[in-house]
Parts: sequence; C-alpha cells; structure tokens
Amino acid sequence: MKSLTTICLLALFLSGCATYSSEDGSSDGARMIPLANGVCQDLRTGKMWQVGSSRTLHSLEDAKKYAATLKVGGYDDWRLPTVTELFDLYMVFDLKQNGACDLQVEGTYWSDEPDLQGRVGTWELDDNCDPERQYIPKAKGRVRAVRP
Repeated sequence: MKSLTTICLLALFLSGCATYSSEDGSSDGARMIPLANGVCQDLRTGKMWQVGSSRTLHSLEDAKKYAATLKVGGYDDWRLPTVTELFDLYMVFDLKQNGACDLQVEGTYWSDEPDLQGRVGTWELDDNCDPERQYIPKAKGRVRAVRP
C-alpha cells in the first residue's frame, strides 16, 4: 500500500504535468507574460512584476525607498506588494501558470499593507500534503516590486 506522502507527491506531479503543453515550459493556461526590460505581467490582474529584486534590506523604510526610486521597464511607479499579492504570485508559480516568466519567487520579501505597517516574510509550503503556503515573518528581506 502506498503511503500518503507518495500519493500526495504523485498528485502534485500529475497536476503539474497536466499544465505544461510544450518542452520549453510554456503552457496554454499561462497567466504571466514576459515584457521587455525586466518586467513580467499577470494577464489576470494586469499587475506588472519586477523580474529582478533588490539586495537584502533591513528596514521597511529602505524597502519603500527602493520601490519608490525604482525605474524598470520604462516605469517609475513601482511599489511594495501586499502580502496577498505576494501569495498570489507564489500561487501562479505553484500552479505552473507563469508561462515564460522566469523570476525567482522563493525567498524573503518586503510587503506593505494599506493602513498597516509593512512586513517582511516568506511564503513557505507547509508540512501537509496540500500545497498550502504559510506566511513566516522574518527580520530582513528583498523587494520584488509591483505596479500599478
């Protein structure tokens, strides 16, 4: 009898395989498309994501300053994403809907919530079978800027 872990891994593998349609990793259901000059766009939300990221920053003030002064892809209206936007970005990659957009989502990133103080943390997979992510607070991180 197969263990629960083996069954879960098999289910995750099969769901990922069903998403891909070509050898280059692109998929028919891609939500993300690469734009010129270091930007990927989410077709569902219209948001644009910085492909690169900042160096490690130790304060919310530094993270906000980095995003406010960023000029990438011909745009200068970058900002810190919310925790929910970061989660959504992770899910696009977890579900293999990133198409040809190749940006590193794993890691610790700064976020900013309207009317709340910013946070820094990482979305990590939990220990259960389901591909659920948990937000784990950290002390420092990088910026992956988003617009609008």
